[in-house]
Amino acid sequence: MPRRSYAQYCAVARGLDVVGERWTLLIVRELAFGPRRYTDLHADLPGISTDVLAARLKELEADGVVERRTFAPAAPVRVYDLTDRGRLLVPVVTALAAWGSPLLAAHQETDAVRHHWYLLPLAALVRDAAAGAGGVVELRVEGSSCRLQLASMTVVPDEAPDVVVTITPKIADELLAGRTTLAAAITDGQVLVEGSGPVADRLSR
Repeated sequence: MPRRSYAQYCAVARGLDVVGERWTLLIVRELAFGPRRYTDLHADLPGISTDVLAARLKELEADGVVERRTFAPAAPVRVYDLTDRGRLLVPVVTALAAWGSPLLAAHQETDAVRHHWYLLPLAALVRDAAAGAGGVVELRVEGSSCRLQLASMTVVPDEAPDVVVTITPKIADELLAGRTTLAAAITDGQVLVEGSGPVADRLSR
């Protein structure tokens, strides 16, 4: 079945032709932190069918957003990863996460939860609290973590962090729902900031 198009000579419309289908940006979210196996993607996208996931990945490959490659830490494993062009979407997904955070106030008990889903919207809070300071920040939430170059909101898994920010899921819920602020949570010791440099200084203040 041919993919639908807005048929508009507009950069926004052309971009949505590629990433506007249901599940597509959530696939980008899952790949933002590094390569994933198909089975891992399916497990962390509850509600998606195997047919739809396979179709979306095939489309994203054709559009140069995702690539398949062999990852061999011990034994060869086929994984999906974002291309350089695909990684340009990570700040877009982060901005969407920040915009959508106030909608988390109405948490449904039936909602699926994965701790790594907290990372991108929390990164936006840390960036805003750091008030323009640059550096690599590692965010940790209940066993999930990511390292980002804060100024560009680019994921940099292989760079050493200047600051490590540790947040519990409970406090992450409070922060994203707007029931507390990052400054208050740091002052109360509910968010742990470890490291030195401009980002650590601004967060600690």
